[in-house]
Amino acid sequence: MNLVRLPLVCWWRALTSTRFERLGVKTLHLKAAPANALHPSPAFSIALLLFATAAPAQPAGDYLEQHDTIYNSLTVEKRGSIVELRARSRRGEYLESAVDLRDPLKLVVPYTRTLYAALFLQPAPRRALMIGLGGAGFHRLFAAAYPAAELRTVELDPKVFELCQTRLGFNPTDRTPVTIMDGRLFVKRDQSRWDWIILDAFRGGYVPPHLKTLEFYRECAARLSEHGVFVANLHSGTQLHFSDLRTISEVFPQVVIFRTAIAGNVIACAVNYKVPDITDPAAWPPAEDLARPEFAGRLDLAAIRGERADPPRAQMREARVLTDDFAPVEFLDVIKANNTTE
Repeated sequence: MNLVRLPLVCWWRALTSTRFERLGVKTLHLKAAPANALHPSPAFSIALLLFATAAPAQPAGDYLEQHDTIYNSLTVEKRGSIVELRARSRRGEYLESAVDLRDPLKLVVPYTRTLYAALFLQPAPRRALMIGLGGAGFHRLFAAAYPAAELRTVELDPKVFELCQTRLGFNPTDRTPVTIMDGRLFVKRDQSRWDWIILDAFRGGYVPPHLKTLEFYRECAARLSEHGVFVANLHSGTQLHFSDLRTISEVFPQVVIFRTAIAGNVIACAVNYKVPDITDPAAWPPAEDLARPEFAGRLDLAAIRGERADPPRAQMREARVLTDDFAPVEFLDVIKANNTTE
């Protein structure tokens, strides 16, 4: 196994510094935590500053509000009935999530539909954990389709949670609670088992480094139920894409990937077991057997089934495994941009 280490910074060590371990964490249901509820450690703040954002861009839609937090640079825009939550970084502005106020169950952002590929591997989720709230588009449909199931979300930025409630109409309940906390720290501390663990923690076009390493994936694998599924939203346009897939494959015996309808996102679904074989779609339950009334006109499972793709095995073999000492998610893209000439 090819491992490479970057001495510049160890992301997870910064996140698990003594002061960060003492952070007060509150599980929230109906009210957002105050902005001063978290007091990150200096090490954590320094790590975040490495991802400093650019000056605000001119919104393309109807501007509603803008916020700069220690984690994100956020804007909320409205285009007709669609409310969008956007994040900005040095590389541009990114759509984090969106909701159609005329049909809140509609999955506006295409990749959120593909996250439901987990149904082919675990068709009866009773307990699901989602790392990253976004605009809670996924959550609304899940809660309506599986009213007896629990979908717990872990979100780092209190402002994201606040905007989801005030602008995107998300109303968490005791079945869809939100915990304001770092996702990896939650997985490390919480001993629960989950049928689905969904990693959807994009921040301005990249996944935070400590949420894409060998060590973190091992922690997630240990929290899955017997037939549980780990689902990761990955970006195929980065130089680390093949390393992402290689690292996941080092932890999980079986991995299936889906290429979303819109280029850029790849959804990886992984399990802890070797038998039965999940890589053969012929062994999956038929899409019509998984349908729910709430899916009608909103979620085409047959189309998602068709998004399955063969893993890029040759490139994965050459890729390096990401570890806590090497996960420079943004650095490689910056280096590439600086070294590219027209």
